[in-house]
Amino acid sequence: MNVFTPCFLLETELSSFGLPTPDIQSDIMNVVQLASTLVDTECGRIDGDGNGSLIYTTYVQRILLQTRNRNLVLLPMKPIVPIDIATVSALQTAATGTPNTFYTGVLPNLVNQPNGMLSGIVACSGRYGYVRQDRSVGYPDLFAAINPLNLVTMFGGPAPWVSMDVSQIDYDPKTGEAWLPAGIQLQAYSEILITYNSGWNPLQIPWAVKFVTAALVKNALAKGDGTTGLLTMTLGRSGANATFFQGLLDPTLDRMLTPFKNVVAA
Repeated sequence: MNVFTPCFLLETELSSFGLPTPDIQSDIMNVVQLASTLVDTECGRIDGDGNGSLIYTTYVQRILLQTRNRNLVLLPMKPIVPIDIATVSALQTAATGTPNTFYTGVLPNLVNQPNGMLSGIVACSGRYGYVRQDRSVGYPDLFAAINPLNLVTMFGGPAPWVSMDVSQIDYDPKTGEAWLPAGIQLQAYSEILITYNSGWNPLQIPWAVKFVTAALVKNALAKGDGTTGLLTMTLGRSGANATFFQGLLDPTLDRMLTPFKNVVAA
């Protein structure tokens, strides 16, 4: 499978956004891919491993539940979306060409919620840690004698991970807020590892994202045919005079991307 490269504009859409087609400028799609990568970066869609996009992506989030008796978490990448096996297969098929602008490596969702709808959560695990010292009754903590998963930590090593029932995880797809079921003996987890899907179908990218991508392409072309720092250049008897701009993304375009940016996990 070819390495994924984001591309939020199709060749058939270039003219409608006032951009030159490949027969006029042969490298135009390379500039579109550059602009798409800038959009992904500005929206914070790329994780610490360099993976991720506004296009359907599977994310893994490790969250420490620091608030006592709190079973709500906020997943940063939104919207949370369920992706069935047929969709993943179609994306893989479309990604056989070069470059791959369709398949990020997203995993299919396989678990239904109680309402019969496919869940956007792929998998989730939790574990029990020690409580804060000012809230502890004794070593290692209040529930160590009755929770076998916590009791094993008395002999050294971290607490074990245990699988969570994905079908019982309720979430708001727009805000990313997820409600977690309690674990053994109704005790809350102290840490979770959750895998979920987020993003949009590559053939149904929101218009605002397409507009910003097209605007970035125009800015790149206007500033030296892709030389992103060059703003203007004039030639005269005294020589050449050039001015440079700090970036391609102006404040107006940045505000248009606000609904698509990630949020801090809590």
